[in-house]
This record gives sequence, C-alpha cells and structure tokens, in this order.
Amino acid sequence: MSLTLNMTQQAFVQAMQTGNKREQTLHIVVVRLLAIALMVTDWRQPQDYTAALPVPEGYRAWPVVESQLESCGCRQRFRLYVGPHAATLSDDQPCPVGTAFVVETYRMEAADELLVSRFVMEKYAGVMSGQSDRAQYGAWASATYGSAGDVLSMGKTSCGIRRLPLA
Repeated sequence: MSLTLNMTQQAFVQAMQTGNKREQTLHIVVVRLLAIALMVTDWRQPQDYTAALPVPEGYRAWPVVESQLESCGCRQRFRLYVGPHAATLSDDQPCPVGTAFVVETYRMEAADELLVSRFVMEKYAGVMSGQSDRAQYGAWASATYGSAGDVLSMGKTSCGIRRLPLA
C-alpha cells in the first residue's frame, strides 16, 4: 500500500475529528492535493525525465498539516504545505492556477529528523470543458528534490510522491 494513501486517510480522519472549521478545510484541501499528486505522478514519463519546477520561496510560512507514519520499522514525518490562496478552498471549488503544494519527508532517527526529500507540485493552467457540466481540468507540474536540493529523476524516486523514499 502506498504511503500517500495512508497519509490521505490519516489527513481525512484528522479533519473530521477536529471541531475547527478552518482546520477541517485545510485538511480536506490537503487530501484533494494528495489525490491530484497521485494522478500527476502516475502519468507516464520517460525514466530519465527531470522536472525543473523550483521549490517555492517562503513555503514554510504557508499553512501546514503534519503527519507521522511508521512503515517497515522506519518512522517518518511528513509536512504538507499548501499555498495560502488554496488553503481555504471549499469542497466544490477547483484549485486555481498557481496552487502550490510541497511535501517534505523526514526520517525520524532517535531525537533527530533527517530531511529525505521534497515533492513540489503546482497548477500552471486550467481548462473548462465544453460540456454542460462545465467540468474543470488542470495542468500540473511536479518535481522531487533530494535532501541536498538536487533534482531527482522520476526513476530514482519511483514516481515521486506515490512511493516516498524510505532511505
């Protein structure tokens, strides 16, 4: 089972248990963005494909949801940052162009947190269908960076966020 699926489930459960409407909305937005990230990283790309999407400046000041997970004897912490203009979207609102999402993955060892990777995703275009339901679709870009800030190819990260690195 994918770590992202566990993260999505945990974020949803957290959102439903809190009484704070703003916090519930943020958790639901995170779940929506994780679902989009799963689709984006599942698109077929060449093994050596490397994206050049930069890590947004100042993202650590954005609204954040934290989650911990233990898998295969390894404890991990995830920090999921949502760009401010998308952090308060209602369930039926589409993500606007410019929506940015950053997932930091940390390995927990004793009292230390070691940054493993950063997944970055941003919506760069929106399209309305010509159908009567007026469904909205978007074009998203993503990239995964190692702990030193180096861009990791999709092959090295097993499709980015879908299988977050454990090492």
